Amino acid sequence: MRSTALLLVSLTLFIVNGFSQSAEGLAFGDDIKQWLKPGDHKVELMGIKSTVNPREMELTSKILKTAEKNAAWIRDSMDKVTDSALIFEKFGITRAEYYEFANMDGSGKKQELVKTGDETLVIKLKKNTLTFKGTGRLKALDSLKFNLVLNEPIYNGKELEFTAKSGAEDANNPFKGPWTGYHYSFEELDEIEADMQHFSSTKITFDVGKLQSGKSVIMYSLLKVKNGKPIQNATVICLFD
Repeated sequence: MRSTALLLVSLTLFIVNGFSQSAEGLAFGDDIKQWLKPGDHKVELMGIKSTVNPREMELTSKILKTAEKNAAWIRDSMDKVTDSALIFEKFGITRAEYYEFANMDGSGKKQELVKTGDETLVIKLKKNTLTFKGTGRLKALDSLKFNLVLNEPIYNGKELEFTAKSGAEDANNPFKGPWTGYHYSFEELDEIEADMQHFSSTKITFDVGKLQSGKSVIMYSLLKVKNGKPIQNATVICLFD
């Protein structure tokens, strides 16, 4: 059964997660140096246009709404229950709806990248650390650094760990062409209280890559939730030479 917390996070951050693949190694320092070259870069800021299966959204909303009301029971009692009908009831769905939802793999979701504007990104190298300074929405990258020795991004002192190699070998992806890259993430999740009012979490993801066409890619996402409400939310997808 998908947890309420997982659903909340995945629905908000499906953009970045949809690109990830399995890891094959960590020897990629030279790639990063080539893709994130110091200098002033004219950047194409991209947005993602997504069409989601209405039925999947309907069931997701139904599950979240009922699960929130029954959060205490889900936390304390669900793992002891042997009657699946009771579990379905506590999540507000029928047995048939559960299997329908469980079999939804996102294949009905169409994602397309569209250009939303041009911005400037300045990348500087000091010793072994890259820093970023952007205009417009790219200002979200100002608190981010990339340590070339550790091969990892750092956001306000928080180290993002290498999670997976990302990319695609064909055009069946929002970039409409082959690309390769690396995916990093950081996540903190506080204990979920019974009334869901004290749910707090921080999730940061960062992808850097290269399109076969030659452009470098940066994808960045930050979501901070406090007491069940988003207090900081930023998403950046950009391309540059």
